[in-house]
This record gives sequence, C-alpha cells and structure tokens, in this order.
Amino acid sequence: MNSFTAETRRQLKREQKARVMENLGRCIGIQLMYLVPYVLLMVILYVSVFGRAFALIAGGVSANDYQLMAALSRGLNTIWLCIALMLAITGPLQFGLMHFYIGLAHGEDVTVGTLMYPFTSLKSVWAGIRMVFTLWLRGIIWSIVPTVIYSAIVFSVAVAVSDTAQYQVIAGALQVVYLLVMIPIRVKLQTYNAGWLLLAQDENRSAWAATREASWAFRGNLMKLFVFDLSFIGWYILTAVVIWGCILLGTVGLTVMSTGMAIAVFAAALVAALCLTAVLNGFLSAYMESSFVRMYEHLTEPSVEFYPEG
Repeated sequence: MNSFTAETRRQLKREQKARVMENLGRCIGIQLMYLVPYVLLMVILYVSVFGRAFALIAGGVSANDYQLMAALSRGLNTIWLCIALMLAITGPLQFGLMHFYIGLAHGEDVTVGTLMYPFTSLKSVWAGIRMVFTLWLRGIIWSIVPTVIYSAIVFSVAVAVSDTAQYQVIAGALQVVYLLVMIPIRVKLQTYNAGWLLLAQDENRSAWAATREASWAFRGNLMKLFVFDLSFIGWYILTAVVIWGCILLGTVGLTVMSTGMAIAVFAAALVAALCLTAVLNGFLSAYMESSFVRMYEHLTEPSVEFYPEG
C-alpha cells in the first residue's frame, strides 16, 4: 500500500481540480439532473397531500369540515408511495453519479447521461439499492451506541437539573462532546463509500463485502482522510459566504429601497444565490468525489512513487 503524504494530496487535488474545470458544465449539469427526480416527487407529494384540501378551501369549505379532513387523510396516504419511490431511485441515481465521478477521476470523456446508466439494467438498479441500504445500515450500526448514550445522559440531566440556565449549559457541553465523538465515526463511515468503486467494477459483488473491503484500504490512514476532508473547508466557507451574501444583499434591498425596486432586487438576489449555489456545488461535489476516488486508488495500487499529471 502506498503512503499518502501531504504532497501526494496536493498533487492529486491539483490534477482533479483541472479535470473538473475542464468539465465544469457537465459537473453542474449532472448535479442539477440528479436533483430533478426529487424535486418532481416533492411537487407530486405536495399536490397530492394538499391539493384537494386547497381546492375545497377555495370552494368555501371551513377548516373543521369533515370533507377537508377526509381530503387531507387521503392525501397523506400518498406520502408512503413517494417515500418508496425516493428509496427506489436513490440507489441507482447515486450509482450513476459515482460512475460519472469515477470516469472524471480517470480523465474519461464523461457525459451527463452517465447518471441514467444504472436504469438501463435491473441488475444495476438493484446494485445501487443494495449499496445505499448497506451504507445506511452501517451508519446506524456505528452511530446507535453513542447516540443512545448521549440521549440517555441528556434525559437524565433534564430530570436531575431543575435550573433552566444550568441545564442549557450542561446540554450544550454534552452536545459538543457528542459531535466530537461523532467526527471519527463519520470519517470511518466515509471509508465505506469507496465500496461504490468496487461495485462499479463488479455489480454482482456483495455490497456488504465491497464496503468492508474498501474500508480496509484506509486502515492507518483515517487521520489522513480527515485532513483530506478538512482541506476542502475553504470551499465550503466560500459557498456559504456567497449564498448568504446574496440573500443579505436582497434583504437589505427590501429595507432601503422602494417597494417595486426592493422586490426586484430581492428576486434578483435569490436567483443569483440559486445560480451560484448550482455552480459551486457542482464544482465542489465533483472536485471532492473525484479526488476521493483517486485517494482510494492511490492507497490500493502497488507501491510506486506518485507522479502528478503532466
């Protein structure tokens, strides 16, 4: 197994950043395309649950009328169908997204259509579903003990401490401790995500075995993976500053300008925030995921010196 040094990380990230910039439009496009099914399902869910109720209210039905309650009750039944559909498409969509990032990491001519690749085969659809379920289950297994302990302690403190201010201080301190405990767990869970690479090589492979085998590559390198994640924090800060800066600008416009101009400025600020979010998230997701792919491959390839691209 190769060592993963700070210089290796920087060289690897430079290589992947250049590839992402060359395919920035595709990286943004596939992120937007990935969100479309979820947005459509949320719209369907909203219309199904509240559509009949709004129609009845518009027709003059009062809030406590039996017809309105019955309409809401029938609409709630749609929730389970939408949840089932979301679960069914999450795996294949995530599998398609990972195929895109793997191809991007290797310098292949990737396309936005790669997202839909798993839907061309029932085997690929099932492989994606199995992997998402496996990752979810591993997350539960690793998180349940510290979460139960944290919840039990917080509940005990709430019963034992009557002073509200004192309880808030203790609860805040406990939450900080809980979050610190969860950091290494989150890093460990991230190692299982490399199982997507093994599943992409062989869709017949057990998802549980793929995640276990992928995680082995990071033994002794969890701190390096943590530092790897931290190395992207500047991009997260930039994204937050840009988005909230646009929203703040629009809010200021609402307070200092006349009504018509204020609304126009606020709307423009929201549109700018959405567009910049799409660009930055598309770039950052591709940058991080393709770099993670190359980190895993570097750790698992024969022990040879790492050379940057070019």
